Amino acid sequence: MSKLTLPTADPSNPTASTSMSSHLAQGKPRPKHGDPAPTPPIYLLTHHSPPDNRLSPPFLSTYLHALLKLQHGGYPYGLLLTTSSIPKFYSNGLDLATFTPETKTKYLYPLWRKLLTYPMPTCAVVNGHAFAGGLMTAMFHDYRVMNPHRGWLCLNELEFDAELQPAMAEIFKVKVPNAVFRSLVLEARRFTSLQALEAGLVDGLGGVEEAVEVMTDVDGGHGRGVMVVGARGRKTVYGKLKEEIYRGVLAALDMKQDEEDEMWEGRRKDRETREREEKELLERLGREGKAKL
Repeated sequence: MSKLTLPTADPSNPTASTSMSSHLAQGKPRPKHGDPAPTPPIYLLTHHSPPDNRLSPPFLSTYLHALLKLQHGGYPYGLLLTTSSIPKFYSNGLDLATFTPETKTKYLYPLWRKLLTYPMPTCAVVNGHAFAGGLMTAMFHDYRVMNPHRGWLCLNELEFDAELQPAMAEIFKVKVPNAVFRSLVLEARRFTSLQALEAGLVDGLGGVEEAVEVMTDVDGGHGRGVMVVGARGRKTVYGKLKEEIYRGVLAALDMKQDEEDEMWEGRRKDRETREREEKELLERLGREGKAKL
């Protein structure tokens, strides 16, 4: 077992860190047909930013640093798991006290883009609550496995009066049924682990060990992708395939700030125009109704 710890550059939270451990899984199921391939390395990226792993610039930059170090640091390709060392929280979402437009374009979206197109299979091991941006971050992984005994999955933007950014919405549009997305956004529904599994928000229940079993099981789990990536290493097309699958999400992530500002301004003007037209229609219908009486 090897471990890499990257402290976050946050003077206000000196205990914050992101650690990465790796090991070779042993005794996992092998393919039933053909020569058995060796089980590729399994990397565990563990977040620790008390009290609840809020997505602050230091946290996001350290997270991205770890992903880049694993990808470009000469490590063999395998499976990447992410989780939290804080039992109650996977992540409680954006740190709204420090959030600015620059946080999104410089830290948040680059991290999400890297997760979405990572050249190895990724699995979020959701050990506790994942709210708002925390759930979104989990959704940018290929798979999710959730603690069956603790935690809710929830988009609670409705409760703190925040609009969804295009990239935040697009990831759910391609990963969950519309009815589930509706419940998340318009009801701020809190999904338990069993409800999340039934809804397709997660792919399995358990912790790190169970996630490893599911993700390396070729016959009954998702191990085929892990095995192929591990065997082909840097020659794999895994990341390129994801770029094509999620082209619409990537377009939203890559939108320039001035383009997004123009989009929001256009929507605001459209709403004002529709509201004015609807009031005029209301008055006209009222007059016509009185005339008929």
